[in-house]
Amino acid sequence: MPLPVILQEITQNSFGDLVTSYKETFKEDPSIEQKNAWKKLLEIFNTLNTPHPIIMEYPIFTDRVDAIFVDESKALILEAKGWKQARRKDDITVESDGELRLDPCYQLNNYVTKMNTFHSSGIRFEGALFLYNTNDYSSSECEVLRNPNDLKVKLKNYSPRSRQDVDKIVNGKFVLTTDFVKFLAETKNFLQQSIAKAILPYGYGLTEEQGLILSKVLNVLEDRASNKNFLVRGGSGSGKSLLAITLFLETLSRGYFTILSYKNQRLLNSIKLSLTGLSLNKTNDRDKVQALSQFIMFYSTGFGFGVGESNFSDWFKEKFGDEKIDLVVYDEAQRMTTNVIKNSPRGRVNVYFFDDFQTLIGNEEGTEENFRRHLINVEEYQLSSSIRVPNDYLNAVKSILDGKMVRIKDYDLRLFDDIISMLNELRKRKEEGRKVALICSFTESEGDTKNKTEWNLKNMRIGYPLQSGFDLYKNVNIRIKWLMDEKVEYPKYWRGELDPLGYCASVYGAQGFEADYVGVVWGRDMIWRDSWTVDPSPITDYVGGGNSLSKIAKRDKDRALKLLKNRYYVMLTRGIRGVYIFFEDYQTGEKMKQLINV
Repeated sequence: MPLPVILQEITQNSFGDLVTSYKETFKEDPSIEQKNAWKKLLEIFNTLNTPHPIIMEYPIFTDRVDAIFVDESKALILEAKGWKQARRKDDITVESDGELRLDPCYQLNNYVTKMNTFHSSGIRFEGALFLYNTNDYSSSECEVLRNPNDLKVKLKNYSPRSRQDVDKIVNGKFVLTTDFVKFLAETKNFLQQSIAKAILPYGYGLTEEQGLILSKVLNVLEDRASNKNFLVRGGSGSGKSLLAITLFLETLSRGYFTILSYKNQRLLNSIKLSLTGLSLNKTNDRDKVQALSQFIMFYSTGFGFGVGESNFSDWFKEKFGDEKIDLVVYDEAQRMTTNVIKNSPRGRVNVYFFDDFQTLIGNEEGTEENFRRHLINVEEYQLSSSIRVPNDYLNAVKSILDGKMVRIKDYDLRLFDDIISMLNELRKRKEEGRKVALICSFTESEGDTKNKTEWNLKNMRIGYPLQSGFDLYKNVNIRIKWLMDEKVEYPKYWRGELDPLGYCASVYGAQGFEADYVGVVWGRDMIWRDSWTVDPSPITDYVGGGNSLSKIAKRDKDRALKLLKNRYYVMLTRGIRGVYIFFEDYQTGEKMKQLINV
């Protein structure tokens, strides 16, 4: 069985059970340090002779809780450290035995808050830090236990329970209760403190992976002589945007000149609006209050003054004078062209968040290989797991896109034979208080870029007639419009201020966003005919000119197929709780029913 391990009592087999479950979970042996830590902890637990069932190595997104002691309606999360020495480095990290680590109280409080905020068990979680090998570390931010007797006394507050109470936790699920853009808007007034700590009470505390990256960037910034480029790779929902925003706000609050940069106009405008009203008291020779939104910029505009474009230096000097850029944070950096990559090191320190699986058009070349080729002094990190959706679901999506059979569990994936049934189910989720959204393949109608808000033929994506002549919806009384207005419609839509089922986003408007439940209209662009194949005829995506999907699909179907798989990967991973799919191509829908066992 994979982790966690449930111990009714400590036996000679307990250590072996931990090793076996770790191997099954991670497909590798635990380190010597991890084995020694387990041996010591099991030895201590054995001396307590506690009647409580213990959950060990319980996964919380990318991290694992050392131990949970279970009561009927509450549980104690124990974060145990065998460090010999620990010295605080900054707000969220310490140096322990020569290594940089996440501050243990921050780590513990993050676990407790995430369990209380996002876990489905309904149990109230409390926490204690167990430092059984050092007196170096102290903190007022969590309860610290220093010896087995302290732990024994603490456990007297928790009555012994049965395996049934353990199962409430082990069989429970993590479900994010608010999306990231909404979270920013609701908590922005608290974000002028220590940012990493300010987001902690809301369940958005940084994982150890994220916290260590933040600390390393801050350390390089403190050394004014240092220059470095950080590459941070992460899959869909791995927390890239959370860390990017945290870096941006944390460094601005410390007085560094920081730019947060995107290509996606829809995402950029939504982030700007979420932070509306926040300003930065920045003391320099001009001594002025500066709105945070002016530090959020495009890295590519097509007009030469994006952060990664040739005329940026002149534009920047005109706007900011001789100000020196300390840090540029690039989110969605996989969408960079080669020229943008070459021009992008504008700060002393530059951080690139990217995912190779999310390139969308032909000239997007933000891959690990290209970053390494064109940047110097590079340091690389990986965000290893998804926070938004289960890793098993992400892997299943990749397998589906490879034409392989999958089994979906612990995630609400549904396939629909008609669009009305899908919309009705999404409407039910909305009535239950869930945030819903609709995403459509970029087919059938191109969108009217000159009349973005009008309900005309070009802007109509679902209904009859359609620009392409596709008549699937001829006898269906429904009209759904493309989201077109990047500055008004898109931010309102993803904040829940527009009818979520009266509009639909393209993949460009979905990247970087999320909702509890997402309806996906799978178009006639990528269809199943004995294998996945591309049909260029319904594709109406002309973004990128000669590098657009429409052009590529006509001259290089293999390249188009790769881009379409990336697009459906993005579209199918926007739902926090579930994704509902309707197929405009009947044969594709029937094949998907064969591939997917829900």
